[in-house]
Amino acid sequence: MSDTTRAWFHDLTESVFAVGAAAREYRMAHQAAQSAAWYFEPARLDSMEGAVSVVGRYFIQPHHETLRNLKEIHDSMELRIKALYENTSLAYGYGAAHAVADIARGQRPRHLEFARQDGFYEIPAAPLPNLEVVLARWPGGPNLIALGEILTEHIRARDLARDFSFYEDFADCHNPESAEASKFAAGLADAAYAYGEVAERALHFVVLGLQKNHVTQEGK
Repeated sequence: MSDTTRAWFHDLTESVFAVGAAAREYRMAHQAAQSAAWYFEPARLDSMEGAVSVVGRYFIQPHHETLRNLKEIHDSMELRIKALYENTSLAYGYGAAHAVADIARGQRPRHLEFARQDGFYEIPAAPLPNLEVVLARWPGGPNLIALGEILTEHIRARDLARDFSFYEDFADCHNPESAEASKFAAGLADAAYAYGEVAERALHFVVLGLQKNHVTQEGK
């Protein structure tokens, strides 16, 4: 096997692994942010009643103000990390799956490729590639297909929740379907990461198959 052939799949698998590692970091950071935000929930904290006079103009309650500020900071951080976790996990899942599809079409990509804007990957609007035939001989294929269907449902729920949110802003009303869609969409990042993990294993299966075929052809 030539050095050039080795290089393309080593670069590709490292590229996929790196995006997965980034998603794992965001996942851990999001869990930590959720935990930190919980410590400042007003419902579980009793603020001290002591007040401070601000140059005789008005009073503030410093402890209450501190807790409120910290809650806002932690909530903002949690939302930011969640968005990054969701985006990076989608890049992981889409990237690994499309790499498998590209190889099946005879392409030899060296790296995952995405457009980027404001620190976020631009995820393709197209659906996940259909890998059922490509992975027909891989035992993990059915699991990947099932995880892909779950991920697709989470994406639909997210899009639906966004649509509801847009119209509710104008109508000034609350739709129960919106709450249900938002609740289900909250699991999008985890669903994308789970899909990415299995898609990465599928990539290794496909690459290993190419290596075996190459060795067999050289032996003839």
